[in-house]
Amino acid sequence: MSYRLSDKQLSELVLLVSVQKITEIFPRYSPAARTIYRRLARHGIIHPLKAQQEFKRQLLLAAPPHLSDKDAQALIDDKLQRHLEGMIASIEKEAKEYEERFQK
Repeated sequence: MSYRLSDKQLSELVLLVSVQKITEIFPRYSPAARTIYRRLARHGIIHPLKAQQEFKRQLLLAAPPHLSDKDAQALIDDKLQRHLEGMIASIEKEAKEYEERFQK
């Protein structure tokens, strides 16, 4: 029994990176790209790229008004990158614990 990414994790990851990038980052834990698209569609994410663009647009609109669009975009990109790195570390840790628990 091996660890697999949950629908919740996939839904959050697809807002940060493309489906192809998810399969590259987590080759051991992610299903095939086609399966990811199907699982996302079950939760209303039919077009992941559009969802990602809308998410980033909403973040930009929520940025402090005193920041220029360029500064706000740089801040958003930095925070999204740090969030992605945190998610990767969290998923790797969760996968390791899962595999240790079920390999005995």
